[in-house]
Amino acid sequence: MKTTDLVLTNNKLIVSVMLLSLFHFSGLIGIQSQYQEWFLKFTSLNLVISSSLLFWNHERLNRKIILSFILIFLLGLSIEIIGVKTGMVFGYYKYGDTFGFKFMEVPLVIGMNWASLCFASACFISKYKLSNVQKALLCSFIPVSIDFFIEQLCEKLNFWYWQNSQIPIQNFISWYIFTFVFTLILIPLLKGSNNKLAPYYLLIQLIFFVFLNIFL
Repeated sequence: MKTTDLVLTNNKLIVSVMLLSLFHFSGLIGIQSQYQEWFLKFTSLNLVISSSLLFWNHERLNRKIILSFILIFLLGLSIEIIGVKTGMVFGYYKYGDTFGFKFMEVPLVIGMNWASLCFASACFISKYKLSNVQKALLCSFIPVSIDFFIEQLCEKLNFWYWQNSQIPIQNFISWYIFTFVFTLILIPLLKGSNNKLAPYYLLIQLIFFVFLNIFL
């Protein structure tokens, strides 16, 4: 990589990490204040911007990677629709209004959340010298771990509501299985590419929800 390209890549990374940190730190403070409802209105926008920053920082982004992201977006959304309608996938739950516009009772950005978490996890783990199956097995722990902390806050933040406010173990098992399948699709396509923002994206989200669990 040329020196100029390296400088541009590093600058993009610094700007992106600063933006992600600013968004999440502001949200962390705002959600605990009397202006919680106002801050929560920007949840969907935060997801869209964060996903855009992931793509902006991806080196050697190609059509196959983009199409696989779209595929996982659609699959994730479809699974959620089936889950909400039947209760057979994750358990019985319904979405609140925090995530904005819904399609068949599921916010559209939920599909993006599936795709972005799987994409970032696959980018982070794909650099290790393991088989694709081993990488996918390892990848799957990351979104499930983040989801675990989100689940403790979901009703407080009007994200979604479980039947009788009980989070079923089925939810985490399903998350792991589908994340495994999605990352198994992504990992072979990421060969030869790199995304330096991915670990920061995941770490910032994890820290954000851990701290919310502590202070909210």
